[in-house]
Amino acid sequence: MKTIAPQMLKTPSNTSSERGIYWRGSCALTLLIMILSLILLGCKDDPVDTCPGLKTGSGSPYNSPIWHPMATFIGFNHVPLTRIELSYNGQCLTYVNYVTKNDSDGFWLVDSNSNNMTRSFNHELSNPNWSSDGQWIAFDLRAQIFKVRFSAPLIDLTTITQLTTQGSNFNPSWSPDDQWILFDKSLADSSGLSGVWIMKPDGSNKQRLFGGAFPTWFPDGNSVLGVIGSSPTSIWTKFVRYYLSQNHVNDTISAIVGNMNLNPMISPDGNKIAFWSRSASGVPQIWIMNVDGTNITQITSEGVGERFSWSPDSHKLVYVSYIYNDWTYSNGVLWTKDLLTGVRKQLTFNPTGSE
Repeated sequence: MKTIAPQMLKTPSNTSSERGIYWRGSCALTLLIMILSLILLGCKDDPVDTCPGLKTGSGSPYNSPIWHPMATFIGFNHVPLTRIELSYNGQCLTYVNYVTKNDSDGFWLVDSNSNNMTRSFNHELSNPNWSSDGQWIAFDLRAQIFKVRFSAPLIDLTTITQLTTQGSNFNPSWSPDDQWILFDKSLADSSGLSGVWIMKPDGSNKQRLFGGAFPTWFPDGNSVLGVIGSSPTSIWTKFVRYYLSQNHVNDTISAIVGNMNLNPMISPDGNKIAFWSRSASGVPQIWIMNVDGTNITQITSEGVGERFSWSPDSHKLVYVSYIYNDWTYSNGVLWTKDLLTGVRKQLTFNPTGSE
């Protein structure tokens, strides 16, 4: 167990006062001597076909929402957006710059009823996960697992503790009784093989459970869910249920065959699994199904970020409405959806562009 000074949380992306992310597109050509004329003509007449869409997006101003297990508020990472700058060559978009307020970024809280926002910590927390009592947050930083104490509404900087020191470790998940933390090791090293691991909250008693990633607990604490499998169109395709008392995988759940299926999240009542899924050519969405893999239902339609969270009563999901190549101010904000009524509610907002 290693206590970490707060300044170690700083990353290179937080060193400037304004961050811009730049992309450049170009028009495909066949004859070298006609490059300039074909670019200009193609961009005016057929910007979609002749000027391909930008290959990478900006990164969402809001990400990794996590519902507090004993309250109405939701934690999330946030880099406040000031404005979006776009430049064109004719009708071709050639330059995108997201101007942000980096002196205000960090881990924030939003009340799911009032929409009031509070900045809890001046650093983002990668893959945050609340302990079941809501008093600790586990997260990963620079491929290692950490924990920090949470005293609403603030994080206690003096309690930041490093729990892993070897390998590349991600996606921590507290057990229902807060006696264990799951995580995935993405690369084998001298400490052991890659896969889903478990450890005590002080970092002791590390054990490998099975090959896989993106682990999460069933509410009874007796089994965990992970992601395994490969296909021609995706890396992770199937979910598996591992029973701790039996020390092996019993159930395999196919999810959506052919899709990349990630981040399974079991509802607090233990009845449903929500997960992120994307086809090779499609927009990612959140789906839910019964814990046995039946009754698969699509929940979102607008495109979503990879991270989302259940409400404590299992009635709602919070997620980021996000499409990587959408450069409008409505993109990359938090929404909730009531699974009983179908009602969607926007929790957070970007500026309109005139602010």
